[in-house]
Amino acid sequence: MPGADADKIAGKDGKIPEIKAAPSLSVYLPRTERKTGFMIICPGGGYKGLASDHEGVQIADWLSGEGIPCAILFYRVPDKPQAALMDIQRAIRLVRANAQKWNVDPSRIGIMGFSAGANLCARASTQFGKEAYAPIDAADSLSSRPDFAGLVYPAYCDKPGNDHRWSGSPLGADGYDKLYALAENLNVSKDTPPTFIVQTQDDFYANAAIAYYLALKGSKVPANLHMFDKGGHGYGLRNKTDLVSEWKDLFEDWLKHHNFDGEKK
Repeated sequence: MPGADADKIAGKDGKIPEIKAAPSLSVYLPRTERKTGFMIICPGGGYKGLASDHEGVQIADWLSGEGIPCAILFYRVPDKPQAALMDIQRAIRLVRANAQKWNVDPSRIGIMGFSAGANLCARASTQFGKEAYAPIDAADSLSSRPDFAGLVYPAYCDKPGNDHRWSGSPLGADGYDKLYALAENLNVSKDTPPTFIVQTQDDFYANAAIAYYLALKGSKVPANLHMFDKGGHGYGLRNKTDLVSEWKDLFEDWLKHHNFDGEKK
């Protein structure tokens, strides 16, 4: 995905204010003797910017340190949810196109996201049957269906009711409803990939995780939902005394259970 070096336009708060026409992948390839899966990381930011440090670079450092090849997807923002879907479909295909060169199993391509990035992963998990963009090259003949999905404190995955239009919405009522309209196209089916979800009860978006999990359960999609009592929103890998900090260990175990690392069980 050619384009500007995302690190060069990052703001002081770790967010990238705008990526209008240059989505990019920052690839991490740890040395490994066997073919493993590959994880595409989607930072959050409310489709306004990207939390590229604690939901991007720190995640890639952790995964690559565990021997998992991965890439941070710098998808287009702000206010470009359709462009973001194009970007993640293209990213999945590009990883598959480079699988042999990167010593990656093309049948074990995972995606994981945080907040709005988790919403993007849910959209990629349910809308791969519909092309978001016209083909560009040979890579676009490959499937854009992810094989695994990890959703960390997902947002905008449930259809809002009147109870959502409260003053505590971080987006305001209008912005909240606009992004929640994205949930209308989250049509979970038996072909939706196995999914790992982590959420906390004190997160404003807690219902999004529950609603999406129930949709997965209803379609008999293998899914793990880990709901903790507290932790808030946007914590990434930050060390806390809250139990939710255990999510990364649970995620690693889940990946191993699904043979993501290539070791036969």
